[in-house]
Amino acid sequence: MNKDEKKPFILHISLEDKILFCKNLSLLLKSGITLTEAINILKENTKSKALKYILNTTIKDIERGQYLANSLEKFNKVLGQFFIDIIRIGELTGTLSENLDRLGDELKKIGDLRRKVITTMIYPSFIIGTMIIMTIFLLYFVFPKITPIFENLGVDLPLPTKIFLKISNFFLNYGVYIFISFLILFILFLFSLKNKKVRFLFHYILLRLPIISTIIKNYTLAQISRILALLLRSGIKIVESFKICSNSISNEVYKKILEEGSNFIIAGHPSYEFFNKYQDLFYYNFVKMIEIGERTGNLENNLIYLTKSLEENVDTFLERFVNLLEPIILVVIAIVIGFMAISIVLPIYELSEKLQP
Repeated sequence: MNKDEKKPFILHISLEDKILFCKNLSLLLKSGITLTEAINILKENTKSKALKYILNTTIKDIERGQYLANSLEKFNKVLGQFFIDIIRIGELTGTLSENLDRLGDELKKIGDLRRKVITTMIYPSFIIGTMIIMTIFLLYFVFPKITPIFENLGVDLPLPTKIFLKISNFFLNYGVYIFISFLILFILFLFSLKNKKVRFLFHYILLRLPIISTIIKNYTLAQISRILALLLRSGIKIVESFKICSNSISNEVYKKILEEGSNFIIAGHPSYEFFNKYQDLFYYNFVKMIEIGERTGNLENNLIYLTKSLEENVDTFLERFVNLLEPIILVVIAIVIGFMAISIVLPIYELSEKLQP
């Protein structure tokens, strides 16, 4: 068996590989070569074993007379229905290279937004992580060595020192069990998220939390408006666009709402009326822009404007959130470090006072 025909243990395609696939395939098709030749060139150039396996399978299917989208449909869980349907419409309308180019652009914008969110949260996460590691280091390695000294001082220890000694002893005795318990609970939680009902409940709770809900709403609505705009631009009807969009976003709450929305539109109602039913999840401006777009026949452009506005909201909110979080983190670190320093210094100071003639 050819090594390209062997299915990888983990079949996963990164967003970057999807973008490169779309942009490069579009470019190759515009150069005038056949689809089979273009995909074969991409297969030989990619370093991703998963993508190489998918492209190898696709080449065989195309040689048997299948459409590219029909072949990729077998990997819809890896590539996403949104990805495949844009390619399908391109094949049916003769605009495959244009659709691939637009798809690559949109995936890049989705990736840029995702990176902005992750990058913005790196600094506060690093600071919090460093504080936790430093505290554990002091509890496990520093305080156990000076505890016998405090116990043999023969003085009544100050309250901060007593508290910190108890905390230190507690973690020394039960720290391993606490860590293992948290690790098991975390792993169980990750496994439970594979269940759709549990995932829906988790996403529902997140959407009710302050600050976090704002980030999730803006991020998800930006995704929805961007995907809908691309689908409508590609010639897909609004009902089908809702169905594809529901399969393309990760938030289960919004996913379920969009699934309901397609049935609502089939019944003859405009989409903005449906969004208006969920005012806690869809902002007033979002609904109004869609209403205006549907009434004026300019829905696609309005969705593009919405996407830009929502992405700017995410950027602005994250920047403000981090700017607010930084001084809070520094104050907490100062309190923790100050408390530990006082716990160590106070008994030594009291002893030196007693030893003075």
